[in-house]
Amino acid sequence: MRSDSHSAPATSRLFRCLLPCIALAAMPAMTAMAATPPATSAAPQSIAHKPGKTVLGRYDSREFIEVKFAQESQVHLQKSGRLASAKFGPLLALDSLTAGTGPIAAVEPLFRADAATLSALSRNAQKDTAQAQPDLSQWYRMRVRPGQDIARAIDELNAMGIVEVAYPAPLPVRAPASPAYHDYQYYKLPAANSGIDIEYARTVAGGNGVGVRVLDIEYSWNTNHEDLSKLRAAGAAINNGTPSDPFSDNNHGTAVMGQLIADDNGIGVTGLVTGATAHFTNAMNTQRGYDPANAVLTAANALRAGDVILIEQQTGGPSNCNGYVPVEWVPSIYDAIVVAVNKGIHVVQAGGNGNQNLDNTACFGAPFPRGRADSGAIIVGAGGPRSTTWCSDSVAERAKQPFSTYGNRVNVQAWGRCVTTSGYGNLYNGGANAFYTKTFSGTSSASPIVASAVVALSGIARQRGITLTPRQMRDLLVNTGTPQTGTGGKIGPLPNLRAAIAQLNAGL
Repeated sequence: MRSDSHSAPATSRLFRCLLPCIALAAMPAMTAMAATPPATSAAPQSIAHKPGKTVLGRYDSREFIEVKFAQESQVHLQKSGRLASAKFGPLLALDSLTAGTGPIAAVEPLFRADAATLSALSRNAQKDTAQAQPDLSQWYRMRVRPGQDIARAIDELNAMGIVEVAYPAPLPVRAPASPAYHDYQYYKLPAANSGIDIEYARTVAGGNGVGVRVLDIEYSWNTNHEDLSKLRAAGAAINNGTPSDPFSDNNHGTAVMGQLIADDNGIGVTGLVTGATAHFTNAMNTQRGYDPANAVLTAANALRAGDVILIEQQTGGPSNCNGYVPVEWVPSIYDAIVVAVNKGIHVVQAGGNGNQNLDNTACFGAPFPRGRADSGAIIVGAGGPRSTTWCSDSVAERAKQPFSTYGNRVNVQAWGRCVTTSGYGNLYNGGANAFYTKTFSGTSSASPIVASAVVALSGIARQRGITLTPRQMRDLLVNTGTPQTGTGGKIGPLPNLRAAIAQLNAGL
């Protein structure tokens, strides 16, 4: 998530399709059309809502399609490059698209993990989760031949009963951030000052995040920054392919990591959870382009129950409501998030800077996203900061920022302006490795504050031999938070760690 515009490189084939934002084609709830089943057996009918006709948005890929086949259909890729179903046999309608001069040039699994790893994720899913475990082996990525009509190919796929959903692959979007304002690290102060009271949490065993791993998903980071020594530790980078940044700007990731784990060294800024172990995973790579679903899966495979994934990405909504929304709007990312949550990992994702109402059922289904079950992730909105001599914001404390996406699916909020952290260099410029800012903003700045609260509470619980489930954690934050003020749409309360710890002491 970025705060300023930067041009993307245009020299390689990888970037032919890249645009500064991503979105899915409009996907209103429509009844799926059944395809002619293969002669060997009747194909299953997908229960997911699918578009009857694809309308390509400005930010949709014209080259790649993401496809999920119906759960339990046992579709697999043969050595010939064609798809077949172990349960239903040859897929004749699908062959017409992928064989010979059909519009689909190549097919590959979307999730880059072997069958044993995917099977292990299913076995290790928490037994008490309310969400069914998605079958990631049924996701595929298809490349459309140059000159072919990708929308028509998608419509033909969605007309097949065995296809749960097909849509244009998303393109990368700059991470959410907003215009510059002013502040220092007052977001760490007690609830009376509209902070999360992290300094109190640090007085409690585990409250500095010790024993917890926190992983940031975005494009890039300045691992040489003087205040981010943890990013240089062995194993900190958990790569999803060969990292690539379409915007060639590592300030955003540097700012996020500064909020989380900047060194407590007497210079610069200090992270909110300096005891946590830091990791980072790239959302884009040179092999596959924008690849956020695999970034989430890569992170989930590297972490354990009680650890934290922070998704610093946003995506465009459907073409008729195309402001920025949480990335779980993309079905493949949604499934990857569910897999991570089912493993017991706390997933925190930015709500997006689109001022979109996620309760608008005509745009997003009921509930968001597309009428699907709650993923279990914590979605973060951007609220007003505490006004000080260093930062005077027109938005009241804990009121919705005008740019923040909102709605019942947004769980909690944090400061969407006035955040001081590493990166950018508009507060202090001692060279690229000594940049600091007092203007980090948006749901980008809010999400690391919430992630820090999650890390602190998870660390405290672990010290007591407890591993909070993702839903226990989310309920704890919501039920003990400092209430939202103002109007304009729900973004939830601001975490209050003192109150949350008191409830944890009382046994939830």
